[in-house]
Amino acid sequence: MWPFTSSYPEVKLYELSDQYDYIIVGELSIFRTRKLAYTCIIQGGGTAGCVLANRLSADTKTRVLVLERGPLADSWASRVPLFSSDFASDGSRTLKIPSVHQEILGHPLELYTGKGLGGTTRINQMLYMRGLPAEYDAWRDAGRKGWGWEDLKPFFLKSEHANYAADSSVHSKNGSCTCRAVEACRDVGLPYIDDINSPEHPAFGCGRLHFTRDSDGHRNSTYHAFLPKELALKRKDNLHICTTTMVSTLEIEVVRDGRRVVKGVHLFNEHGEERFVRAVLEVVLCAGPFSSPQILMLSGIGPAEHLREFDIKVIKDLPAVGSNLEDHFGVSIAFRIPMRDSLVSLEKRIWVFFMELFRYILFGTGMLLAPVLQVAIFSSSKFLDEKGIPSKTKLAEPESLPDIEIMPMAYDSGDSQVFDKSQGVFSFLNVLLHPESRGTVRLTSNDPAALLKIDPRYLSNPVDFAPLRASLRLTLRLCDRMRARGYPLEDWEVPEGEDDASLDKYIVKLKRHRTTYHYASTCRMAPENDPRGGGVVDDELRVYGIQGLRIADSSIFPWVLGAHLQAPTVAIAEKCADMILKGRESSDVRIA
Repeated sequence: MWPFTSSYPEVKLYELSDQYDYIIVGELSIFRTRKLAYTCIIQGGGTAGCVLANRLSADTKTRVLVLERGPLADSWASRVPLFSSDFASDGSRTLKIPSVHQEILGHPLELYTGKGLGGTTRINQMLYMRGLPAEYDAWRDAGRKGWGWEDLKPFFLKSEHANYAADSSVHSKNGSCTCRAVEACRDVGLPYIDDINSPEHPAFGCGRLHFTRDSDGHRNSTYHAFLPKELALKRKDNLHICTTTMVSTLEIEVVRDGRRVVKGVHLFNEHGEERFVRAVLEVVLCAGPFSSPQILMLSGIGPAEHLREFDIKVIKDLPAVGSNLEDHFGVSIAFRIPMRDSLVSLEKRIWVFFMELFRYILFGTGMLLAPVLQVAIFSSSKFLDEKGIPSKTKLAEPESLPDIEIMPMAYDSGDSQVFDKSQGVFSFLNVLLHPESRGTVRLTSNDPAALLKIDPRYLSNPVDFAPLRASLRLTLRLCDRMRARGYPLEDWEVPEGEDDASLDKYIVKLKRHRTTYHYASTCRMAPENDPRGGGVVDDELRVYGIQGLRIADSSIFPWVLGAHLQAPTVAIAEKCADMILKGRESSDVRIA
């Protein structure tokens, strides 16, 4: 700590106030004896929680408590785009959870989520992608009032400060092979999209991705954007941020008229301290698609039969809690390329590393300025012929949503942290955007510190194979065009053939498939008895049957969007804050 500067105003468990208006609850975190209270308690200082905390604490009369299981964990390296884009990091900013054995794949997968202020925005690829308007209009058409594109557009704009023209990262030193991939897209008939966030762009093409960076070229997580030190210090009297703290259960009471009302949260930390904190107005779960359903189930809200297995008193039988888990499943094809064009050179050639480090520090340019992924290729598999080439006839048909995305990157995108780095590597991650397979999140104990039983059930619905086959064939055609243009791609990890059987065999090949960390829909926004899988929250994000409890994270998606989830999750938090504030203006209701 430099002299004469103030540290980030974190609040320890024993320093919590007597009352908060809102409590924001993050990744399942850590007390139970003394009774304290806030206007709002927010469980989760992650992607959504930081946004909510900023908006709700703007009124100095509103007392807001943010609870986050992870630490502040802020350092210079954690803000360098390339260094910090690492889900499998040292553990200070990530939580690793093994899935159960996957029947189709033949083994479990490692699942990762962010922890610490900013959550997954501290470790992801920093990609800002809204998705096509039709994605949200499909939510609206399914009955989600107020969740169409035009409804959400103001909330996207509210948190944006766009500076696309200044973003030249696609032309950085490791851009040679990436630029060749863009040229190959044009060769096969996929247009280049100038603005990948434009609502007018087609449902197929390729384009440069937008990153959440600040003007100094640093990672701009929701922690840095919405809860920077200056703001936290200014609002320290009414905004309390408690890190390394977890929620064990919610306190829910049945009042005289039979309503079930959330009164606050029971907390604990790694030192064994316990405490109860009271919420005057609301508790908002922003703990993510794994921990939000976990907190509900530990509190007696969820599938009744499952809760009784662990002697948890059933407060509300809500079968959809922890069900309908979706993720963008990915399959990687990899090639050997010249070392100079690959990010592997940073690891194998020490002079390259130091040269790039100095370029970034002195000029804010070079390989460290961008994450591994810089360009996206997307299409509907319906647009591709049997060889994977976009069909001019099919492209002329009425558009449908993209169901595949191809991510070219100058590194191995397979599910392996260890690979032969004697040569450069370039890979294409083929991603299924609209899976039909659904998984579950379940408890293994009534102990909040116990590991969850997470079963994504990847590829359990056989229809998910067809889009992946189409994507792999398109990738191979792009590689053909790159070679035709003279780029030296050498086969390394590729399918043995292009028939369905060979591609299916490759899709389930060990270490070539992976999660893309886009988990969603375990607390769906849908009618409680929705035939697609039931619902947990209504269109105002209120948990069915429980007054004063909302959820605002990717777990509420009716189904996973065909986009990267950072921007939509921020928009959900903005909309949730707006609904809470408008509701407070029109009502004097208190829950405590």
